[in-house]
Amino acid sequence: MPAGQRMEARRKEQLEADARAIEKNFTRDWKPGDVYAPHDLSAAEARKWKKKKAPTTDAFDALSMNPLDCYKNFSIMSEYMTEMGRIRHSRDTGLRPVNQRKIAKAIRRAIGVGLMPSIHRHPELLKRELMATRMTGRSG
Repeated sequence: MPAGQRMEARRKEQLEADARAIEKNFTRDWKPGDVYAPHDLSAAEARKWKKKKAPTTDAFDALSMNPLDCYKNFSIMSEYMTEMGRIRHSRDTGLRPVNQRKIAKAIRRAIGVGLMPSIHRHPELLKRELMATRMTGRSG
């Protein structure tokens, strides 16, 4: 096969792969009669409609850990709290009911002891996230 045909085949294959990747991003179900603007087809708008999948396995069962023993580990606790300090629902965490109750109790215990703030993310986690964004901003 000549080099020109190989290049053309690779380019065509790349275009098809790009089209499949773009198609995956558009998760909104369009129905007949829906009205849309060109902006609705952009990648930014597609991110809004992308559904986040909840974990299907209980992380504490997989690791054979008791959530009540993790009340001192604020990085684990913060995974099960919202940005505003509320405990996440079990449909979002993927935990069994028993472990969901235990993690809720551990979070309340950590807040009560004063290890975790009750209304926002832990300052150590905020610091890590800030440093990570600064590092990616410099290299990118």
